[in-house]
Amino acid sequence: MQVKRFVADDMRTVMRLVKEEIGADAVILSNRVVDGKVEILAARDYDETLINQALDQTLIESKPNGAAAYYERAAAERELEKKSHEPVNEKKNDVEVKKETHFSAEIKNTTQHQASGLYQHTPPTESKFEPPLTDSMIEMRDELKSLRMMIENQNVLGEWKEMSAKHPLRVSLYKRLTEMGLSQEVCKYLAKGLDNLTDVEQAMQAALKQLVHQIPLAQDDILNRGGVFAMVGPTGVGKTTSIAKLAARFAMQHGQRHVALISTDTYRIGAHEQLMTYGRLLGVSVHSANDAAELQQLLHKLQSKKLILIDTAGMSQRDIDISQQLAHLNHPSSKIKPYLVLSANAQTSTLDEVISSFKKSKPVACILTKLDEAASLGGVLSTVIKHQLPIAFVSNGQKVPEDIHPARARELVDETLAYAKQYKQNVDDDFMAVAFTTGVDQMPL
Repeated sequence: MQVKRFVADDMRTVMRLVKEEIGADAVILSNRVVDGKVEILAARDYDETLINQALDQTLIESKPNGAAAYYERAAAERELEKKSHEPVNEKKNDVEVKKETHFSAEIKNTTQHQASGLYQHTPPTESKFEPPLTDSMIEMRDELKSLRMMIENQNVLGEWKEMSAKHPLRVSLYKRLTEMGLSQEVCKYLAKGLDNLTDVEQAMQAALKQLVHQIPLAQDDILNRGGVFAMVGPTGVGKTTSIAKLAARFAMQHGQRHVALISTDTYRIGAHEQLMTYGRLLGVSVHSANDAAELQQLLHKLQSKKLILIDTAGMSQRDIDISQQLAHLNHPSSKIKPYLVLSANAQTSTLDEVISSFKKSKPVACILTKLDEAASLGGVLSTVIKHQLPIAFVSNGQKVPEDIHPARARELVDETLAYAKQYKQNVDDDFMAVAFTTGVDQMPL
């Protein structure tokens, strides 16, 4: 029998690894989320009896026999007795002597206890000997634990087939929504209450209509009303480019003199120059602030501007200094509205981690970038729905200012469907069984 662990960022990827490594005959033994990743234990030719026999044999082979243990202890006692008559080195300091005395006392007590057994000719019984666990034994123990857990939970594939027989429409709906890249939680929520329908297409349209209503949209109208906005987010998601696009669109409608750009990126070499280049091309003023005090002074100086866009340093969502770096954005008198910039082509687990980490900056909305580089939009939509983070704009290219648009829920759903058709993601019963026979029944919206 072959038992292996597989770990990946999402369920679809880890199931593909199982298929490639073990094949179609793989039996899913357990699945869980570990440190934001999906872990699956799978086996081929599953037989619990063989596992238990193998473990028992390992324990027997690793246990020394009673005679060997007897002679080993006798030799240890003679060696210790010999060393006990050797003179103590008088040059040792007090600390060393105390340590040696304490250590020797422990050895002596142990030896006396063992010696009493030896002189009475009573070999130690094997039942009291507990051999240390080897790496292979520990691994085997963990695998057995997972196997027994799976036996208690029954076979998920069987449960999925049972669900397919009882609720064929729901299962078909789950599959089609999953092919759009939507999370299991979102799929279950959208399918909830549709079992009374008999036509799959009708149910699908009802689910998509519900999806449109669940996508949160921002209420701020930057391009018409202006305001003070800071772009925050990880490195490389397109914060500076998004600023240039928004500035260009606003300048075209209201005039260049009403727009100002501020760079607070003091970490990246050439960061100011990049924003300065955009400023020269657009004909808008560009400024830099090295700390919170300078930023407040600039905001006071530029208060006559209708639109002020602030570029911040890109940093990892795991940066321990993220709170300190973004603290200046939450100044009570600044009226800065942070926008979190998210890359649509990122893994769902990464997007979830980014949003959770950047909550410290209190973003009022987000901008979705790199839609043109994504193979699916279901993951990013599922994540913003989960966190109820409103979408303000979407960006689908590098052109300034053409490739940025106000977010519209219906258009996002249509694009998600189009992506699913273009980049067909077939999901098999193994994947669906693991994904939908466990987990929550509805989203906490």
